[in-house]
Amino acid sequence: MLDVSDGLVRDAGRIAAASGCGLDLTTALLAPDVEALAAVAEELDADPLAWVLTGGEDHALLATFPAAVPLPPSFRRIGVVVPRTAAGAGVTVDGAAPAAEGFDHFRR
Repeated sequence: MLDVSDGLVRDAGRIAAASGCGLDLTTALLAPDVEALAAVAEELDADPLAWVLTGGEDHALLATFPAAVPLPPSFRRIGVVVPRTAAGAGVTVDGAAPAAEGFDHFRR
């Protein structure tokens, strides 16, 4: 379990790397978050999905659970754990590499 304060894709990548697996996020499962930001994003000519995937300071938790285990009441499924690829552990969005990852504390 990890907070996603550096962005969902970046922090999901940290879980994947530490676990030796991949994580595939599903945009359709992120729809409630995207819809909640749609009006503001439109006013700012921004992409709400990009905010959901790479925005930081969300202070939400990301965790993985075995497929057969019911999720705790406040959690919801946003993707699946997938086998590690030849390129190594990582995150995909709808099966493809994401355009951006999120905040990196060590990059200037």
